[in-house]
Amino acid sequence: MRLIAVAALTVLLAACASETVPPPTPSPEPTSEPTTMPPTPPRQEPFDLETDVRGVREWQNSPEERGFVYRTQPIDFTLKPRNTTSTPQTGAEIRFVVEDMDGEGDLTVGGDGWACEGGRDIGCSATGAAEPGGTWAPLTLTMRHTKGGQTRVVVHWGGATPNVIFRYDSST
Repeated sequence: MRLIAVAALTVLLAACASETVPPPTPSPEPTSEPTTMPPTPPRQEPFDLETDVRGVREWQNSPEERGFVYRTQPIDFTLKPRNTTSTPQTGAEIRFVVEDMDGEGDLTVGGDGWACEGGRDIGCSATGAAEPGGTWAPLTLTMRHTKGGQTRVVVHWGGATPNVIFRYDSST
């Protein structure tokens, strides 16, 4: 009996060893298309807006809304419009629409190389040029409030229309 078992085991091992291993799956033909997407360039803000007045608190809810809280009256901000296109641009037009929320604010805008006109809807134009990612000459925004509270300014620049909230905190 033992001999039969050893013979059967030998036959079984020989059968397993004679099975052929399937050939490896060929890799797909290379294509001229890239297999990865190019990196996405960082998002460029349509403009820089800052002040050098101390004690101003800045916040940003989203790319479409940011704001400043301050106790200084009047207050100046510097706005630098950016060329967010991939080609050089000549000439620039920017619009500021003032919307009182509860602060009764007045905005004046001006800067070297800019022609600005209007009261609650201020249009500014410049003839300068800016390379991609570059900025035009800065504009000075001066905000004055007749009482404490908030004023929204919608900035129309290129395809962007972000809101800037100017909040005058008259409390002590």
